[in-house]
Amino acid sequence: MILAWIDVRPFLFVLGIPVIILLTFLGCALVKSKGRRFKSSIITLTLYVLLFGFFFYGPFIGQTKTREYMMSWEIKSPQLDGEANEGANIKVPEVIFSFIEFPEHFIGYYSSELADHLKKNAKEEVKALIEITSDYGNVRGYSVLEIAGVKSWPNVGSYSGISGSPLRSPWD
Repeated sequence: MILAWIDVRPFLFVLGIPVIILLTFLGCALVKSKGRRFKSSIITLTLYVLLFGFFFYGPFIGQTKTREYMMSWEIKSPQLDGEANEGANIKVPEVIFSFIEFPEHFIGYYSSELADHLKKNAKEEVKALIEITSDYGNVRGYSVLEIAGVKSWPNVGSYSGISGSPLRSPWD
């Protein structure tokens, strides 16, 4: 959906200005106040700008918190041409991380460098540093900042998911 890529807040703001002015004039007409239309419009527009800014750009939007999780990992070798592999022929290892505290949740990367780093360190559990972004308390997204001491790694693709019906989530 293309609207997910466009920030519609500026459009809502601009479209709201004539609506607010019209409602102010209608309100003044109902009250039969002729001399105060300009003053009422200025006050109403000021309130509109302040409230719009507070609720659509204020402290409830884009809250980030960084959490550290312990994760177990496994590496799956790349799919061969003859195997069934749901549409893609990816020739790099798949690294799957499962949250220790939330075993139904997992994150996966297709990355040779990450797989090599994990094999070299040979620890069963690794630390992951994840930044979680939320709006009005609802999770918008997350970003993995660091896994097993690695801050960036080239990857062909990534995904996340759940198995079953977990009662708790690492994003709560």
